[in-house]
Amino acid sequence: DALHRRVVKNIRSLALERNLALTHLADRADVTRSHFWNIMSGKKSPTLKWLSKVAVAMGVDVEDFVSRRP
Repeated sequence: DALHRRVVKNIRSLALERNLALTHLADRADVTRSHFWNIMSGKKSPTLKWLSKVAVAMGVDVEDFVSRRP
């Protein structure tokens, strides 16, 4: 759905701005790589817990994934 696509797009753009490789982000966030890529590819939906872990690993607020307009 549109919200999921926005969240993924914002994760990608925020990672790029912070020079964080997506390939390492799953490890930094302490989430499994397969689940990370399933979410990023749209196969699965993120939970608030997952979003929170990724946000902490990136040094951003969870709200940035939703409210930011890339």
